[in-house]
Amino acid sequence: MPHQQPVVARIDFSPGVEYSVHQRLWQGCPTILATRSGRLLAGWYSGGIREPSLRNYCLLATSSDRGLNWREPLLVIAGRPEHGLQALDIQLWLDPRNRAWLFWTQRHYDLSLERRKADPRHLNTWAMVCADPDADRLAWSEPRLVAPGFLRCQPTVLQDGRWLLCAYDWTDDNYHYYESADLGQTFMPHQAGRKVPTPFDEAMILERRDGSLWLLARARGCLGQAFSRDGGRTWTNGEPSAIPNPSTRFFLRRLRSGRVFLINNHDSQRRCNLTAFLSEDDGKTWPASLLLDSRETSYPDAVQAEDGVLHIIYDRGRTTFREIVHSRITEKDILAGHLVDYDSYTGNLVSKAPVQAEIPAAEQDRIRQDDDVWRAKMAAERFF
Repeated sequence: MPHQQPVVARIDFSPGVEYSVHQRLWQGCPTILATRSGRLLAGWYSGGIREPSLRNYCLLATSSDRGLNWREPLLVIAGRPEHGLQALDIQLWLDPRNRAWLFWTQRHYDLSLERRKADPRHLNTWAMVCADPDADRLAWSEPRLVAPGFLRCQPTVLQDGRWLLCAYDWTDDNYHYYESADLGQTFMPHQAGRKVPTPFDEAMILERRDGSLWLLARARGCLGQAFSRDGGRTWTNGEPSAIPNPSTRFFLRRLRSGRVFLINNHDSQRRCNLTAFLSEDDGKTWPASLLLDSRETSYPDAVQAEDGVLHIIYDRGRTTFREIVHSRITEKDILAGHLVDYDSYTGNLVSKAPVQAEIPAAEQDRIRQDDDVWRAKMAAERFF
């Protein structure tokens, strides 16, 4: 049977009050981008009682004062319950041509167990592109399907110009990513080494100074790692790294100084002690560190702005505190082990949903009951 065309999520450029922070029962999994002028864009997802839900939606926010104050939502990418489609995990990225990419993942729950592996509608990554993210009014391209798989990390640009996009297949025993050699017009699939067992890969790839590729991915107790020394043609099988991690998202990137920047929940069991690290030797050692947040937090994303400042975003208590948090730091701060730059700060709230959402209790109960019925059905069909 031929595959049907994937259905695209609903894009709302004029979000109503139903998407306001006062209506949210949870929120989390943020991402951040800095434009050339210093504007910040951030995104995260919410909707429904919890994740996953067919009521989930992604949203976009912006700051014009380097992260002190935020305006949201600018747009919303919502699921389509009538098609069994969930919209989740927005990811922002500024490409080498200074175009803003807005990726999100779509998951379809209307497929039978035997069709999920083969049908690209099951789990796929979509994107819209803004050619001028510094414009007064952001203009986005039409949504397009980028690749099968689940994207939750920024792409990596190699010295030869190739882009590596770690949209992964959580049902496969090997790491997967996609490569573009034409500035994002097309993405070709690649398979890396065998995984260190993990429920979610959320891998990131670093190109080292010797030209080798270092893949880090979520795993239980520590980050998993794999290596390629021929540009990605072949890979070693995954192995445990020396970096502790409680099976949660991390962030890895080379800075313009040449140092390697890592943000990680520095604990093998709990999502606590969110810490920024710097390495001078391509990740072999991490002598400089700065504790960003000792509390239970998760899902950091980061960007280095044109002025060299590091902007970090993460969530805290998705269903309890319901906070999206931003820190603005510099390499000097990390090297010193504490904040030394006048404009640096940690722990600024981007968004905090209220403990009691402005949704009538009866309506909350109805949403919860409908969601529980749907989740039970999906569990019986082995989606969860």
